Amino acid sequence: MTSAEESYLGWDELHHHTACKRPAWTVDTKTEYDVYRPRDRESTAPHACPAEECGHGPRMERTTVRIVCRSCGCAYVITSETGVSTTSTRSLGYGLAPERRAGLLLWQGQPFLSFGRLSEDMPWDYIVTRPGVTRPVREDLVGEISQTRGKRGAVRYGAVAVPDPYGRYGYGIRWAVATDGLATPTAAARWIAAQLAQAAQAGGATATATGAATATGSAGAC
Repeated sequence: MTSAEESYLGWDELHHHTACKRPAWTVDTKTEYDVYRPRDRESTAPHACPAEECGHGPRMERTTVRIVCRSCGCAYVITSETGVSTTSTRSLGYGLAPERRAGLLLWQGQPFLSFGRLSEDMPWDYIVTRPGVTRPVREDLVGEISQTRGKRGAVRYGAVAVPDPYGRYGYGIRWAVATDGLATPTAAARWIAAQLAQAAQAGGATATATGAATATGSAGAC
C-alpha cells in the first residue's frame, strides 16, 4: 500500500533537453526471463537481496524500460529485476483529476487495503492543496484526508490541516490540528478550509500586534 503522501511526494519528473520543440515520450518495455546475474567483483558472497520475489540464483529476470523523446533526443533507460504490473488510475489514485471541494483541490492517493475499498464510490485517501497546483510538492500541501470506519462500521473521514513543523499530528508532514468522524470528503475539505482561514486570521492578528508594538517602541525611543 502507498499512502496519499507517497503517491505524490518524492517522485522525480523526467525532463527533456532545454531546447526541445515537441516534448513527448515514447515508452517501451522489454522483459528477459533468463539473464546472467552480474557478480560483485569485490565480494565472494552469494547474492542475497531482501526482495521476496528474487530467486537469488546466478540467473534472473530483467525488465528494461526505455523512454525516448524523438524531438530532442533525450533518453532514459531503467532496469529492474521485477516485471511489469498492469493496473489503473482508479487503483493507484495517482493520475485521476483532482476533485475540487470547498475551494480546495483533493488529490487521490492509492486506497488503503485497496481490494476491499475499490468497490466503493470514493475509495481514496487524499492530499489537499489550494487551487492552481498542477503537480503537488510538499510545500503545496495544506491538509490530508483519510478514510476510517465509525463505531458501527460506517465510512467516515479523518482530516489534518495547517502544516506545522512542531505540530502534534502526522508522520512525514506534521500538522497543527486534526479531527475525525466526518461523513464525506466534502465535509473534511470544509473543515480544512475553516482551519486554514482561522490560521490565516491568527497570523494576521499576530503580525498586526507585532507591528503595533514595534511602532510604539520606536516612538518611545524618539
